[in-house]
Amino acid sequence: MEQGKHTENGNKLLVFYRSNPQVSAEYRLHLGLFTLEIRMKIFFCVALLSLFCFPIFAMEPTDLTTEIEKELEIGLKLWYPASVDPRGGFHSTFGNDWKPLPYKTKGIVHQARMTWTAAEVARRRPAWKELLEPIAKQGIVFLREKMWDADCGGFYWEIAEDGTPPTANFEMKHAYGISFGIYAAVTVYELTKNDADLQLAKDAFFWLDRFGHDARFGGYREAFYRDGRPMLEPPTDRPDWMTGKVGEQLGGKSMNTHIHLLESFTVLYRVWPDPTLRSRLEELLLMIRDKITTRPGAMRQFFEADWTPAATLVSFGHDVETAFLLEEAIEVLGRPDDAETLAVCKSLVDHSLRFGWDEKYGGFYNDGATYAKPVDRSKIWWVQAEGLNTLLLMHRRYGASTPTYGRQFVAQWNFIKRSMIDAEFGGWFNTVSESGEPPQGERPPKAHLWKTAYHETRAMLNVADGLKKNAPRAGGVGGTPP
Repeated sequence: MEQGKHTENGNKLLVFYRSNPQVSAEYRLHLGLFTLEIRMKIFFCVALLSLFCFPIFAMEPTDLTTEIEKELEIGLKLWYPASVDPRGGFHSTFGNDWKPLPYKTKGIVHQARMTWTAAEVARRRPAWKELLEPIAKQGIVFLREKMWDADCGGFYWEIAEDGTPPTANFEMKHAYGISFGIYAAVTVYELTKNDADLQLAKDAFFWLDRFGHDARFGGYREAFYRDGRPMLEPPTDRPDWMTGKVGEQLGGKSMNTHIHLLESFTVLYRVWPDPTLRSRLEELLLMIRDKITTRPGAMRQFFEADWTPAATLVSFGHDVETAFLLEEAIEVLGRPDDAETLAVCKSLVDHSLRFGWDEKYGGFYNDGATYAKPVDRSKIWWVQAEGLNTLLLMHRRYGASTPTYGRQFVAQWNFIKRSMIDAEFGGWFNTVSESGEPPQGERPPKAHLWKTAYHETRAMLNVADGLKKNAPRAGGVGGTPP
């Protein structure tokens, strides 16, 4: 009944408008304006949704080049020259607001990474060379004169803030730290062509190879007394020392140390193609690819001396970082299309995306089990940086055949920009929550013995250069970052 009345009334109105031309014209005008207004509102709403809710699908990796380069420069201005210590080397600690904090020691990892970063940026960004080359030079002088043990050889793990070295023989040296000393010295040599810098890298390699190479089982022992003897059990003076500097059991081996030995041996071989060094580099490559990495693309973290694995969690950040380091190594060894190694690299990234990527908030979790949900769901700065670097590497190699890596790269940068970068003081937070929130209350320092400019600077350098260099090529091969 009601529906019939509405239909009848509608027909009467239609007859009225048609029989009155002036009214009909006004009706059509208002109807047209109303329709246009509705269409514009719909268009505006869709545009807003596309901008804020679906940025991954609206952007290509190359759209991010300018803002990543800009963020790289902002970060470098925070680190340099403020981190330079007039007494030599670099200050170890800055607060969340970038104010210097007191510290007691300087470590080889921090000093080498800050030296490497200054040298690498000076090499690849001419606009920064005037500022950073002198900083890199003073960094390598500090490594040579203070961090290197003039009596026993090898780099100290830590020295006092004023440069005073330890004297007790039980003070531990470690292959992880020695590796970063090599990495820094080679990169400064590539910048300065000073033979003394290359010789420091060679001396560190000779020391480590003499005392640490395991001729029986392969790879390297990791912890040493000051005089170079391997530290296979807690020293008498420190019975509480059960593990080495990266968490490995004394006398055992770790994934972490060996992937960074691969890293430093790769750059050393690039400038010094020594036969023994090549043999060690090949050995490390195969050890990481065939023993440390397991199906379906996850690395074990700790091992006995004979490479018997221990039960450990998967570190997603190390897995994606290793994909990059393996590709660098095969490039230097002259076989960039090594199918077996490239397949392992891809499997490491794919597994991390499947089990370590946060579909809800973005970013990579810290660690988890091989086939289960993540255990530590926090988001750590270096994990996010390595993820960014390697996702673009995968996009450049496989992007012509799949859009997955390019989309994930954009999503990763969006997470970093939204959650990891401090909008108030600048720089990258040490850690944020699963949802991307920084810690409440007093926040961790922006710099400490393990947190330097190295991870995020290398990632942003590589991706900015990679985005400028080329797009994925047909056939799925796109080259590697410089």
